[in-house]
Amino acid sequence: MSESANAYNAGIMQKTGKAFADEFFAEENQVVHESNAVVLVLMKSDEIDAIVEDLILGDGKKKNPSIVVEDKVGFWWIKADGAIEIDAAEASDLLGKPFSVYDLLVNVSSTVGRAYTLGTKFTITSELMGLDRALTDI
Repeated sequence: MSESANAYNAGIMQKTGKAFADEFFAEENQVVHESNAVVLVLMKSDEIDAIVEDLILGDGKKKNPSIVVEDKVGFWWIKADGAIEIDAAEASDLLGKPFSVYDLLVNVSSTVGRAYTLGTKFTITSELMGLDRALTDI
């Protein structure tokens, strides 16, 4: 049996009946916590590995030092405060071959935040687009 705190039937999920209800509805568990964090999960491939290493951990980390990348065997799990941005034009230069934003999108497994594309850039942000800042057109 798994010892992980995130495993099925761990934590509150071990409890049933009144014990579950008491913890689930406890005052401290009824608070919504605001977060500025975003997450991008990318499937691994030769292209994505190079993009993560050079663009996200290189230039991306210079722009946003909060970026954290974890190797999850078949995926890259990337978390940052505020935003994560990948420019497919820069990826194309890095890879030495055409690489569009759509080539990137087929490797996106999951996101937490608001994802959008604009031109050659893919962005995941914590901003409320249209509210926190004006929408931008090409």
